[in-house]
Amino acid sequence: MNDAKLVQAYGSAAVFPAGEAVPATSEVAVLRRERPVGTGNVAWMPDANTYCLVSIREQTSHRQCFGLAAKRKPSGYVHVGNTLPQGLGDLAEPPQMQLTVSVVENTSGPFSYTGGTPEHATPVQEATVKFPSGRTMTFLTYEFPERESIPMDAEICNAGRVVCFKAFESTPYGE
Repeated sequence: MNDAKLVQAYGSAAVFPAGEAVPATSEVAVLRRERPVGTGNVAWMPDANTYCLVSIREQTSHRQCFGLAAKRKPSGYVHVGNTLPQGLGDLAEPPQMQLTVSVVENTSGPFSYTGGTPEHATPVQEATVKFPSGRTMTFLTYEFPERESIPMDAEICNAGRVVCFKAFESTPYGE
């Protein structure tokens, strides 16, 4: 998959305050590719306990960072981030999609829904990345329409159900 336009858009995205260094493209993981080419979601880790997401769309870009627990299990630690709107959200238009990004550390997939699988949600996509810090993270991304109800018992599990977590229950910051 050619991510050159998306990575270029990330590098020029207006989401970095003046004077703040933009992370090198070698430290950035492409999580989702959207249409048109050059839009999508990327992640990086500014330090060992934080990951940041940039959503790049045609008309807007957005950055949000999440703290991971400073002390966590060496394998299977899970952090479920807040949902991010993926469109402009006009009631006259189709519902915008809400993106959830969950992070699982040092555990392999594949991951998929179990329990109350939400019928309107997209399948779970995963991107496993080894960052320059040495951390290996699996980013799980999944979307659902903002005006659809989601089953709160929906879980995401890996093969053999070694790691399972509630798909739509955000982890408090820093836990």
